[in-house]
Amino acid sequence: MRGPTAKSFKQGFLRNFLVSLKSCRNGDMSLQERKRAVRSSADAAMATARGSGAIWPRALLASSSPPSSSWWPRLLPTAAKVKTTRCKSTARRCCRPKRSSSEMIARRLVRKRTKILRGMVPGGELLDGVSLLREAMDYVVHLRAQVAVLRRVSNAMHHMAGAVAPPVQLKVETAHLSDGNQG
Repeated sequence: MRGPTAKSFKQGFLRNFLVSLKSCRNGDMSLQERKRAVRSSADAAMATARGSGAIWPRALLASSSPPSSSWWPRLLPTAAKVKTTRCKSTARRCCRPKRSSSEMIARRLVRKRTKILRGMVPGGELLDGVSLLREAMDYVVHLRAQVAVLRRVSNAMHHMAGAVAPPVQLKVETAHLSDGNQG
């Protein structure tokens, strides 16, 4: 994790998450409303704990704020670079020799996966390729820390409730998240 240590991020996230959950207490909420409230609380807490320096926290906070939140794209310095980069690449494309079919397939595959990644990273639709990869790595690291904190909260809740059953393991996500460095 860049910036603060993993421990300080997790503590900040937990503190912000609990405060956010307290503010959305309502006994009249349906299950779907509770799920949305917990998710938005977790997203807001993660973005607040991350702080400045990345674009995805601002995008997450903007998506959880009222609809008049068109202020955040103006804060992105790379939004203007995307347009000029595309124009230059279009001009260069006219002067290049023909590409092989395998090169065209590879480029198409990269473009397709980049488009998917832009949709997954908050604020990613406004970034160039290098910035998108940097933001995606930072976002994934912080998502892993969020999962670790939420697991601990869940386990604590199970122990407080006197539940003796082992925690439910997710098949695909748990395997990917448990191998690797959990900070």
